[in-house]
Amino acid sequence: MISAIQRRVIPEFYVQLLYEYLETLGQTPETVLGEPWPSPPLTGSHGGIDVEHWNGLLCKAQQHLNAPALGLSLGQTVTSRHLGVLGAILLNCEHAGAALVQMERYQRLIFDVIPMQRHIGAEGFELLWDTSEYVPGHLVEETGLTAMVQFARSIVRGPVSPLEVRFKFAQPGPIEPYEDYFQCPVKFSDPKPGFRLDSAMLFLPLKAPDPSLVKLLEQHADYLLSKLPEQSAIVEQVRKTISYSLRDGEPDINAIANRLQMNARALQRKLEQAGTGFREELKTVRQNMATGYLKDPHLQIVDIALLLGYSEHSAFTRAYKGWTGKTPNQIRAEAVQSST
Repeated sequence: MISAIQRRVIPEFYVQLLYEYLETLGQTPETVLGEPWPSPPLTGSHGGIDVEHWNGLLCKAQQHLNAPALGLSLGQTVTSRHLGVLGAILLNCEHAGAALVQMERYQRLIFDVIPMQRHIGAEGFELLWDTSEYVPGHLVEETGLTAMVQFARSIVRGPVSPLEVRFKFAQPGPIEPYEDYFQCPVKFSDPKPGFRLDSAMLFLPLKAPDPSLVKLLEQHADYLLSKLPEQSAIVEQVRKTISYSLRDGEPDINAIANRLQMNARALQRKLEQAGTGFREELKTVRQNMATGYLKDPHLQIVDIALLLGYSEHSAFTRAYKGWTGKTPNQIRAEAVQSST
């Protein structure tokens, strides 16, 4: 069994959303962001903009515009063109339920960062994003969730309002703009970011369905999806188990194997067959989680070290410098400098 390797990238056509938004405000995007417009990838290339780079562009725009809730405004300007082939597929589905199935199937083509999961409950269903291994910047999250609701409202015939919206990041300012836009309660600092929705929404028709076109578009989307890298399911299981275990200190292979109900030797053999090893996966999880934690200014370096299972913050600093060539404090200093 294989599963997705999240490449932590955003496609160029989605990043163009920010450039177009700045232009509509009378700004020169290249001057504000210090970079030219993103170009489509070469034929045969996966392409994409690193999500950390995307977050940096959003931070530059936010600082320049002095817009605390930039993602809330930016996400409302999304169109099908910013979603590529997935946008075209969603436009032509018969009803909202079919569009959601397609969104789950092809999410990696538009947001290959963290996986989306659907959970069915007694009072509707939830769409949640798994941040156990990586936490996107708050502007990435804010823009993404806003864009998703905005696009749904643009293609569905009928009212589209979540029952609840939950953000991972801390509340950045007054809550009223968020509640006014989403038309529902909005929570911040929630460990499970996403939406809670009424199941009745799934039966709402779309404005311009064309099922025959969807079939053609699916063929192209399947081809694009087949070109993205995948990994053994055991790697995904190990990474998730490590991320949940770090709060109790540094886990060893015996502890992880026990949680996965197998012996350590069998686990190591499965990882070797997948082309990796336990120490490599432990490093990968820690590095990904550290990147997310360092974006939260409320977390001290010593707090991050403990969250990653280090007994001393000096051990975390040495490890992080080994991964990136820079200390955690240097990364934070650069982030502050780039936002000014």
